[in-house]
Amino acid sequence: MNKNFLTLLAVAFVAVGSSTTASAQSVVGVDLSRTWTGYMNVFENSGGSKGAYVFGSGWAVSDLKSTLNVGAGSILLQPNFNAYENNPGDAFWRNNGGAGPLGNKWMDANTFTEYGSVFSGSLTFTGAVSAYSLSPDYTATAFIRALDPNAGYATVVESTDVLSATGSFSVGADLSASQPSWIIQTGFQMSGINANPANVVALGSVTVVPEPSTYALLALGGLGLGAHLLRRRRA
Repeated sequence: MNKNFLTLLAVAFVAVGSSTTASAQSVVGVDLSRTWTGYMNVFENSGGSKGAYVFGSGWAVSDLKSTLNVGAGSILLQPNFNAYENNPGDAFWRNNGGAGPLGNKWMDANTFTEYGSVFSGSLTFTGAVSAYSLSPDYTATAFIRALDPNAGYATVVESTDVLSATGSFSVGADLSASQPSWIIQTGFQMSGINANPANVVALGSVTVVPEPSTYALLALGGLGLGAHLLRRRRA
């Protein structure tokens, strides 16, 4: 075997540990075969920045606006448009007393997948940005979060990495204190003012994909690992 194959094999075994049972050191990647969920946290617009918390709610992934392209193995992240588009004349969502043309709430749009508490040590979430054109008025981050249902689903562990250009990203978190009830999330957050769809091109986007160095070899499925490996994506 050559060195590159052995490296991929080692990564694959780490990925298996992260997907099934507790492991001292686990790695997960951007995996479109999993179920992805949307959640929005809404804040007041304080002069173009995040103000007081208003509410949080489940939100359709497509409405966030995040686009899952399973065939390409990619996720397109954009500023939120549906809160503005679906509420004409509503001063809660639009500035100028509801007339617009800009939004009136700060939105933290979260697109994530959940693992349950299967990690007992360190967890690393990896991926890559394949395209980046996001307006500087918005911030996209990759994150790991642990929520405690016994404490009102409070965030008890959080680690983030701001996505600011094309290239690989890696987020690490210490989950050594995790409890069986904790919910572990990995995903992405888009933050900024809810936007007018007329500005969709100008505000740009971020495209995230699996990190190239952790693409698994599908041939290893014959070893009984295939369902748990990070999927290979064509360059």
